Amino acid sequence: MTAVWQRNYHEHIIRSEKEHRNIEAYIESNPANWSADEENPSHSLE
Repeated sequence: MTAVWQRNYHEHIIRSEKEHRNIEAYIESNPANWSADEENPSHSLE
């Protein structure tokens, strides 16, 4: 069986509407940062 747990994954309880909005904004904007992510295999180390 293949492991399904992601490395550096942490559960978190959202306790307020403000916290929910911040997390939602992070999730929505995060894909735009993929090209600069060090774990992206296409990322150049210039």
